[in-house]
Amino acid sequence: MGVHQALMRGTLTSATVLLVGLAGLAASTTPMPAQASDDTTAHSDSPVLIYVYSPKCGACRQFDREVDTIYSETEESVALPLERVLIDDWHADRHRLVECASAAVMSTPVFLQIRNCQELDRITGYSDAELFWLGHRRMMNRIDSDQ
Repeated sequence: MGVHQALMRGTLTSATVLLVGLAGLAASTTPMPAQASDDTTAHSDSPVLIYVYSPKCGACRQFDREVDTIYSETEESVALPLERVLIDDWHADRHRLVECASAAVMSTPVFLQIRNCQELDRITGYSDAELFWLGHRRMMNRIDSDQ
């Protein structure tokens, strides 16, 4: 059972959730390194989940509280690592995978599953953790069916 499943089922203690949340908060405030010009991740066989967000976005803040704090602790994060990208950076082409999106990103939050510089799937918006994990399961199934 993954951490998010235990959280959804209520089998984690509130102390564990608090510790995981604090760890996620510390990780989310860590500055991201500048992208290297010779980065080949855009054409990697390993899929990535790009999270395009805005600090002004209420749904983004809700996702950060409910999912982002535990995401790195889940089994799914190994197969589909999450990369946070500010929407302003995305629109200014300051991320190596902007060219890989099949359609423009017009709002936040948006979650793009990209592999080999090809968008495989997309979740637009966020309303609650359960619906996010359902969409995420669809993305994981795409990975599983390709192996």
